[in-house]
Amino acid sequence: MFKEFVEIFLLLQLFTGCSFQQSLPTDASYVVGVVEFRPELLNMDIAGRTAKHLKKYKKLLRSKDAKLTDIVVFPELTLNTLMDPVPVPDPSDSIIPCVPNSSELISQLSCLAIDTGKYIVINLSESFECDSLPVHDPRPCDPSVPHRYNTNVVFDRNGTVIARYRKTHLFREPGTSVTYQPEVVTFDTDFGVRFGVVTCFDLLFAEPTLELVKLGIRDFVFPAMWVSEPPFLTAVQIFESWAYGNDVNLIAAGTNYDPSGSTGTGVFNGRNGAVFSFITGESTRKIFPVRVPKLPSSPSTPLDNDSETVSGRFEGSSLEQVYMGKDFPERFTTVLIKPEQALKMFNRTVCNGDFCCQFHIEFETIYGRFVSHLYRLAAFDGVRTFQGYADAHVSFCAVITCLDESLASCGLPNHNSSGYLKFNRLSVSGDFIANGTLAMPNSLDNKFHSLDAKHYQFYSTVDYPNDRQRAVLTLSRTMANLQTFGIYAFNHRDFDYFIPDASPPQEDSTTTRPPNEDDDGSATAVKASAWILGLAALGIVRSTIL
Repeated sequence: MFKEFVEIFLLLQLFTGCSFQQSLPTDASYVVGVVEFRPELLNMDIAGRTAKHLKKYKKLLRSKDAKLTDIVVFPELTLNTLMDPVPVPDPSDSIIPCVPNSSELISQLSCLAIDTGKYIVINLSESFECDSLPVHDPRPCDPSVPHRYNTNVVFDRNGTVIARYRKTHLFREPGTSVTYQPEVVTFDTDFGVRFGVVTCFDLLFAEPTLELVKLGIRDFVFPAMWVSEPPFLTAVQIFESWAYGNDVNLIAAGTNYDPSGSTGTGVFNGRNGAVFSFITGESTRKIFPVRVPKLPSSPSTPLDNDSETVSGRFEGSSLEQVYMGKDFPERFTTVLIKPEQALKMFNRTVCNGDFCCQFHIEFETIYGRFVSHLYRLAAFDGVRTFQGYADAHVSFCAVITCLDESLASCGLPNHNSSGYLKFNRLSVSGDFIANGTLAMPNSLDNKFHSLDAKHYQFYSTVDYPNDRQRAVLTLSRTMANLQTFGIYAFNHRDFDYFIPDASPPQEDSTTTRPPNEDDDGSATAVKASAWILGLAALGIVRSTIL
């Protein structure tokens, strides 16, 4: 019956001259709707809570902001819960679950995809039975208790379930299962883009995320309920950093829930940086239509000029209400920058064990402004934990913010920057393990966005025989109100991976800061490439005065 309904519906669209397909394979871009969504509290009736969320989902998909979108991505854990999981069809069966007037959640979502004519990416709590597990899975499974996955399900414009991905790396999700082996999931679209599918905490690990990169996937849909952690892992900061490091499009839809520190939505266009970035402490349920350049592209790639999509870094409000986690600064090797020091141009090497970072800095302080924070040069190489849920080997070289002279204050969010100190020149470099390591530029301003990709240069060169990569990050304009500026790397041991080519610039270029930027109006022209090439000497400078 539902098949006949779908066929009749599609024929009606054809004969009335309506077409939901906005973008074509030959177009230079496509339009995505990314949703930031605040869920209801868990103190209400569960069935009523899910129904209320679904009603709002439908409203967003039928809103004028969704009009141009080809694909809409909803965030993690904002529809149903562990208490009301639902089965999800196997995509290999090419099922269209839509049944008119059905109360089943999957059926309603399928009908919604048909009704709106869009690809829809939804995160669900999925129920499963023990007999559905693959025969090679040796783990015990008790059929008398319920079992659940954290699952992304993708519907095409016809309402067909075309992809299903079960989250691999769980974070604070008791009662949720993972598959025996990580799933590597992709889906194709009628506008010529193949997407990889991952969820939230997966971003920090090799499988399946970097496995998809190795397969040549350049576009990722990414439902998330991210818990921000300065100085390196706040939401849109690490999203942009990861997309840049892999030179891919990352379509991130964020849960909006400040008590858990969850907010952060955006579209990140590889080495071109953020097309759109949003983070806020205010309750938000909104769809943002964003035109996404297909990769490979350049910042100068012309896109369709329309007034119905959004772009830019949206300044959030009430960010001080957002709970944020904390790194382990007591394990860092750091050197304090004293704003009153006479020498404001210096080179310095900072080592954490055998891992060393080079810094080349020129700064000035602005008379009359109070000292709202301090900066430290920081280096680290080792294994860290993510609140006990997983461990990872990370390495970084960075300038970070501290609220006072104590190490304990480093990495705490700085909401009251006076902009008293500005960096006229700032370069950071280090030698990282090559194979298995994703080394990324990582930056954060006082609005909790990354710096515009035009405002820095990043490159890495790989010495394959010695399994080393030299990474250099250079600020290309005067900048105040920095919270973080550096190179952050995940080393995935026993995973064969090399960072996509990011070669050093081949010729000199001059980058001049336009007026009226957020650097207090001090214009500075920087010979960016010459400045970078001069850093070679820093690799052998072991110490200088600070």
